[in-house]
Amino acid sequence: MRTHSVSTKKAGRRKAAKDKKTAFPTPEEEQESATDAFMTEVESELRDEQMHNFWQTYQGYIYGALAAVVLVVAAFQWRQGQVADQLAMQADGFARATEQLIDGDADAALAGLLSVAEEGGTYAALADLQRAGVLLDQDRRDEALDIYRALSADSSLDYAFTDLAALLWAIHGMESEDTAVLQDVLAPLTGSSNPYSYSALELMALLSIRTGDTVAAIATLDQLIQGTNTPGSIKERASEMSAVFSSQSGVVRNSSSMSPAGESDVEMDPADESIVPDTQAEAP
Repeated sequence: MRTHSVSTKKAGRRKAAKDKKTAFPTPEEEQESATDAFMTEVESELRDEQMHNFWQTYQGYIYGALAAVVLVVAAFQWRQGQVADQLAMQADGFARATEQLIDGDADAALAGLLSVAEEGGTYAALADLQRAGVLLDQDRRDEALDIYRALSADSSLDYAFTDLAALLWAIHGMESEDTAVLQDVLAPLTGSSNPYSYSALELMALLSIRTGDTVAAIATLDQLIQGTNTPGSIKERASEMSAVFSSQSGVVRNSSSMSPAGESDVEMDPADESIVPDTQAEAP
């Protein structure tokens, strides 16, 4: 028991000496601590000096960049306001021109629509389409075709406007425009995903007849006849035209476009070469 007590006392004295040593650092430790503090202060001063020098050197650029950001934001907001005001003015102008048309004042309506069209954008395209329609009513076909031609080539417009303009150009220019040009214009519209594909195919068949390519015309018409989604009025006209053109050229028609008796659905004079469907009725 006495031995154990002595050992315990010795351990206690060693611990006290260790604690005393920890509580009072050596001169070397004090010097190292002071050096660390000094270096930390120097580094802090260097960073402050670098920031000061950086600011003195580049503060002009920083102020310029901030001013540019403010100006860009302000310009964007101003532009948005300008666009909104322009659209509102175009909408009002278009509405007034429409009322003038209803009242029978076509000349005033044309002037108003031209003013809207000169501002550009979506309302301009709508105004041009309406203007072309008025010009057609006044037998000013060439001016109307010029509008359709320009709209169909305007890459800044949505395809809904350019495709419609191309279709109307072909419809109203069938007798006067170059056939090859109209075929090139209509070709992109004949794809199944295009909303004007059925009308475009019907017009393509008529253009083929103009060039004397009856076989191509009948093939296009039969494509319309056999299409499950072809509008009824277009399918009926296609069936009538296919029957007539087939009888004139001696081409055997597809059985799906014939009546059960194997005859044409309608009786038409094979000698009549001026059969043109009422394409305007199908214009969108």
